[in-house]
Amino acid sequence: MLGFITNFSGVLDNISSIPSSYKELKKVYFYSGSYLAGKWSNNGEYLLGSGELGLEHGLPKIIMQIEANEHDEISGEILSEAICEALPITWVISVESPEPGIFSLFSNRNLYIKQLRNNLMETVAIMEITSLDSRKGIISLQRKADPLQILPEKLTLAKNLPAFDEDFNHLSEFCAESPKRFREKQKPTKENSGA
Repeated sequence: MLGFITNFSGVLDNISSIPSSYKELKKVYFYSGSYLAGKWSNNGEYLLGSGELGLEHGLPKIIMQIEANEHDEISGEILSEAICEALPITWVISVESPEPGIFSLFSNRNLYIKQLRNNLMETVAIMEITSLDSRKGIISLQRKADPLQILPEKLTLAKNLPAFDEDFNHLSEFCAESPKRFREKQKPTKENSGA
């Protein structure tokens, strides 16, 4: 009987340590939300040796700004000219990823690109994290679902690049004008209206 009680208390100790063990497991095997938090972009301008980061020249400028909570859920925004032109009605365009679960051990973490439509955030594209290098400060993404073709098939972003603020200002101004450009394209021309 004493052996049963001793074994049972050991089982209880193991069960009570599961939450802290799971937190440690997440830190080791999942992409940490706290590391993902920050300012990411693909413009290596003003950075010597930016080619070593794997940033592709010739891709449109893309910026992503992410925050993470204590559960490793991430949320933020992503902007590029192509995204804003494809989603011009409202340029509230977010990037989100739920807390990784145990099944995340077997798959890459997804980033859901969402747009505000009818007072709801609707997923318009999905990217998956294929690699993360915290020493170099880079993240590699692969397009998983993107029916509007607003994102490149593969994308590498680096953290805290010198041109981020300049790119953010440029893209914010560009995106603010996207609804106006969209409305102008929708106006009937004199030739089409018969005037």
